Amino acid sequence: MKPLVILALVSLSFAAIAQQSETGLQLDSLIEKLHQVIEFQKTIETEEIRGVYKLSPWHFAPSLNYDFINKNYYFTISSAPLITNMVNKRQETRRLSAIERRYDHQIKSSEIKLKNTYLALIQKLTNIQLSHEILLNDIEIFKIKRQEHANNEIDTEAFLKERSSILGKIKNHNTDVSDIQRYLLDIELLTEFEIEINVLQFYVSPQSVSFSNSSDNLDNHKIQLNQSLSHER
Repeated sequence: MKPLVILALVSLSFAAIAQQSETGLQLDSLIEKLHQVIEFQKTIETEEIRGVYKLSPWHFAPSLNYDFINKNYYFTISSAPLITNMVNKRQETRRLSAIERRYDHQIKSSEIKLKNTYLALIQKLTNIQLSHEILLNDIEIFKIKRQEHANNEIDTEAFLKERSSILGKIKNHNTDVSDIQRYLLDIELLTEFEIEINVLQFYVSPQSVSFSNSSDNLDNHKIQLNQSLSHER
């Protein structure tokens, strides 16, 4: 399958998550905003340099001098300001050319970073929906195991393994949610545009997995285990 087709299919899933900001989530729109940000920065920097070295009539104003030998006044006009201005103008042109090259390179590198971040973001957003559904299903399975432990149908070791497993899955899932927020922040820093996606809806609190129903039973198993170890000693 061609990359463009894959990108189009993934973008459809991405748009389904963020219907409230469809136009802002288009890659072309984000690239345009990126160009606007960089162009604005370049304009500010060039305007600080352009036109600093300007000739004015005062540069060519004649100066009044006095000849003590002949005892008379005379006027002179110096060409030094013109020469200095020509040198400064050449320096200004070089600096403007350097700025132009630097921002051209910045646009290219920033576009690559934006595209990579965007692709990683839509992949994460596509996967997080499925990951969220699977995690909720695993939590329901854990609740069954918890009830089985409360009914002494499974031993404590098996229950603790189930408990560690579900907590590990919640931790990994929430890490993926945090990654999405980081990608969104990276795009915002590049484009100065905030994408309004509520990724916290996929966050799963560890507190949502209640262990209260089996806590008493678990404590009893711990007491029994400690007593058996004491007898063995």
